[in-house]
Amino acid sequence: MTIPYPQKYMSPELGIGKLANYQNTQADSKAVGTNSIKFGQAVQVNESIAAPYTTGNFFGVALAKNYVDEIKFNDDKKTGEYRQGEMVAVLRKGSIWVQVDDDVKEGEYASFKATGNFGAVSTAEDSTDKPIGIFQTSTQAGGLAILQINLP
Repeated sequence: MTIPYPQKYMSPELGIGKLANYQNTQADSKAVGTNSIKFGQAVQVNESIAAPYTTGNFFGVALAKNYVDEIKFNDDKKTGEYRQGEMVAVLRKGSIWVQVDDDVKEGEYASFKATGNFGAVSTAEDSTDKPIGIFQTSTQAGGLAILQINLP
């Protein structure tokens, strides 16, 4: 018998930093600097050292590992991370599940936020937001959405 309502049994989101599909993907590996990088977080690279995005050039999005060190039981977010000296796989081209800080709609241009998460590009005239990709799904603030990027 088929499952008539699959959403009641499992969430459609695969998890933060997981590939949404395997079509036309490209990732580069870089060493993590002094600051740890969370799965699905925006990444910048300076002299081949990866760090969470702050004000540099956007390099890509950190892919999730298939294993993580032990995550404490009382850690609500249960988000894995890459620590100093580890190699981080950074998605440069493809579709990935990311956490959003704002409500987003399918087809909206995406930008990174100060938290390292993502959101819709601001339409305010004084905004410095730059589009880095397009959202392929809609979700509410704090949820997961598919971000499609295509970086050189």
